[in-house]
Amino acid sequence: MKSDLLPLKTERLIIKKTSLDDIDLILKMDQQEITQKYLGGIKNKTKEERLEFLNNKKDSLTVCLKDGTPIGFIELSINEYDNSAELSYIFDSDYSNNGYCTESCTELLNIGFNKLGIKKIYADTVKGNNSSIRVLEKLNFKYKGLSKRDNLTYIEYYILK
Repeated sequence: MKSDLLPLKTERLIIKKTSLDDIDLILKMDQQEITQKYLGGIKNKTKEERLEFLNNKKDSLTVCLKDGTPIGFIELSINEYDNSAELSYIFDSDYSNNGYCTESCTELLNIGFNKLGIKKIYADTVKGNNSSIRVLEKLNFKYKGLSKRDNLTYIEYYILK
């Protein structure tokens, strides 16, 4: 995401560039059973390993409440070759079912399509992750198919401008 577009602000959220200061959120989510279920189980990672992970996530954005509390991560990874992007997100389960994921994804889709000129955005979710499926359906993503990786079945979606 172009840094001149950041931070993004919605009615209830601030979306900013992820920094190493966001380590506590990722360590917290590493301990959440529901998060582990849909990530394939990132277990026993050290703080140093997670700092390295955050440092390598150049396109990652942190979603915060207006009071600055970080509640999740979102990313729009752009493929300039075919003018497409992949949307991904993960939220602290303590903040589930409040519409925060849908609200932040809506903002990122708007930026992607209307400011960055992207024509197609992909997303996928683990089969059975009904909360994530609902988010993608609310955002009008269309079903593309199934894929398997890391011993998990993923449902693939796309949306066109």
